[in-house]
Amino acid sequence: MIRAIYIICEGPTEEEFVNKLLRPFFYNNHIFDVRPILMNTSKGQKGGDVKYDRLKHNIDKLLKRETDILVSTFIDFFRLVNDFPKFGEAKAIQNKIQRVDFLENALTIAINHPRFVPYIQLHEFEGLLFASKDGFEFLPDIKQASLKSLLLAVNEKENPEELNDGELTVPSKRLEQLIPGYRKTFHGPLIAEINEIEVLLTRCLRFKNWVQTLIEKANQ
Repeated sequence: MIRAIYIICEGPTEEEFVNKLLRPFFYNNHIFDVRPILMNTSKGQKGGDVKYDRLKHNIDKLLKRETDILVSTFIDFFRLVNDFPKFGEAKAIQNKIQRVDFLENALTIAINHPRFVPYIQLHEFEGLLFASKDGFEFLPDIKQASLKSLLLAVNEKENPEELNDGELTVPSKRLEQLIPGYRKTFHGPLIAEINEIEVLLTRCLRFKNWVQTLIEKANQ
């Protein structure tokens, strides 16, 4: 019987997202203990700089410490470092969704544990924020031209997770450029909360598959 789901998060934005959106959603699906875990990256530091050896250490420690939990990850594909299992082979895969699927499968094989469910966000967390216009329209003090650019991006891809991953056009850069005083840890979870989890699950298909997989495994 699975008692809890622990989600190792890349940073405090993902941690807040789990607390504000995923935890209540899982609770409504009869999973009552969902915890974001900021990864230990170095002595006295948590979050950021996701290297495979550090990630594996944190995953293994949690799985060994508690025998009735699922462990998952919530990390970005964008700027993922090259020490991850089969990273070199993955670079040869042109389709980005297939590339991330390949990396997740390689991580599953490397960890080799039935209670581990990997998730790598394509391309980065901020892509989820473009699932709806509501969160952007809610924010004050945005110039009309900037708001128009954000709303166009909402419909740029059928699945907003696929928004361009160029250095200057990734979702995070668009938000920094178009939202006055943008702060990832504040605006990210706020926009996602306004958009609502059901909208994210409808449009962001890899994200939806991850959430459904966790629910299914927790209820087995």
